[in-house]
Amino acid sequence: MRSLSNVIFLRIFRTTLYVTVSLTFCAWLVQSSRYLWLLNGSVNFSRFLRFTSYLFVDIIAVILPIALAVSAAFVYQRFNETNQLIALLGAGYSPRKILIPLIYMSAIATSYLYISHLCISPYAWKKFRSLEFQIKNHIEPPQKAGSIFSHNGFSVYAQKYLGDMSFENLFVMDARNPDKICHYFAQRGMIADNILILTMGECVEIDFLKHKNSMMRFQLHNYDLRNIIESERKPEQPNEKTFDRLLQAVIAQKKADIVDESTKTTAALFHQKITSPPLAGIFSLMAFLQILLAPYRRKPSNLRMLILIIGILGFQGCYFWIANAAARNPEYVLLNYALVVSFLVVLTVLIEKKHRL
Repeated sequence: MRSLSNVIFLRIFRTTLYVTVSLTFCAWLVQSSRYLWLLNGSVNFSRFLRFTSYLFVDIIAVILPIALAVSAAFVYQRFNETNQLIALLGAGYSPRKILIPLIYMSAIATSYLYISHLCISPYAWKKFRSLEFQIKNHIEPPQKAGSIFSHNGFSVYAQKYLGDMSFENLFVMDARNPDKICHYFAQRGMIADNILILTMGECVEIDFLKHKNSMMRFQLHNYDLRNIIESERKPEQPNEKTFDRLLQAVIAQKKADIVDESTKTTAALFHQKITSPPLAGIFSLMAFLQILLAPYRRKPSNLRMLILIIGILGFQGCYFWIANAAARNPEYVLLNYALVVSFLVVLTVLIEKKHRL
């Protein structure tokens, strides 16, 4: 029996790993595409990968329960198609014993999700926000000449990059005021601490309101790019807060008569991190009940797999809808607890009932 459990467990584990990696990579491509504009600036590809790699944590947390259920359904369906299931049941193995490896795998997945939600995810989001702030608010050395900086209608181009943030033949366009556009041409220039220093050049100013142009030469001209970047760090987001700080928001929500939107969102995230990991167990039991305990056929049945996936997506959609509603109205919080507990109880009772039959 131990060897049989090991075989089933390893097959579910291996398939879950493959499915999770594949779906996570696809979801990461979609999520990271929102930041592809960074590659047009001075951010190189390796730094872009490091920046977007922090998205993997929450992507895995969403995909893992679904991947586990689909993998378990696939493994048990393969047992069904090859008549191994009939042989096992005929040899005296009860469905409960065949379910044990899936329970172990669900327990491992649930434990990982709790660790991820309470420890790994806040750290990943904090690093993500910090790196995002550095990229958006600090001009880094470019890989080559060309577009050096562009933000809020202010653009800097260079024909030659000398290294150490020094350039030759610079062109600067200041179009922040559409009624008065300025063009700067400089033989040399450099950027130090987000300050652009131009030397030996000329400025052409186009005034559309007065319908006139003007030109002046300069030996030295400075631009404080920090005012253009508007480098203000955003307030800490709820997903950056650790478990104890989320718990403090829940306590504050209960004590206060009037709760602000930030506290509501933080408290709702706390409850979501508590109730979402058991989804791995719920989806696994749904797969077991659908594939193994339903009347099975020896021919492959893709319809069952489709019904299972639709059921899982429907349940998860309902769960996230309630979680989003709880962020606006705290009264919806109990619905997610009721939804998770009730499904666990119903699925356990159905499996036990089927087992007795």
